[in-house]
Amino acid sequence: MKVLHWLDRNFELLILAIMLAVMCVLSFANVVMRYGFHHALTWSDEVCCYLLALSAFFCLPCAIRRGVSLKVDTLTRLLPEAIQRYIEILITLVMMGIIWFLFQGTIELIGKADLIHQASPALRIPVASLYRFMALGLALGMIRYVQLLYRLFTGKAQTEADNGNDMENEKEEMN
Repeated sequence: MKVLHWLDRNFELLILAIMLAVMCVLSFANVVMRYGFHHALTWSDEVCCYLLALSAFFCLPCAIRRGVSLKVDTLTRLLPEAIQRYIEILITLVMMGIIWFLFQGTIELIGKADLIHQASPALRIPVASLYRFMALGLALGMIRYVQLLYRLFTGKAQTEADNGNDMENEKEEMN
């Protein structure tokens, strides 16, 4: 049970850390190969480029989980707390709609890439596989918004102040 609890709180961070580590190792190895052996790794730039692009899709659920999404809340902070809560719920539902729209577009991209057997230039990786990782990041974002909605409805999340971020509670639970 502790493993599931840890994964709930850190899964996206783990994926992002692995992506960053791979990008660093490949970039360093490419520099060593290029300047030390005069032979660059032609495929490492492609892998780093794809990992960097995919990291954006895993930053989304991470930001939602941590409650660090960008927003302008000057007006809503002037409103009573009950109204702030309703606005937060409405905004969360709108964001879920946007992510659902993006998810559907990604599913279409996967289908089209599979249909034409599109592959990456250097490694010949099926592009549909890369799009599947994009879809996974968006699905995780949707799950994180569902969790946020649950916390908002049950009153376990503070409105506006932290966008449902319960990281302070986690620190207290750890002690």
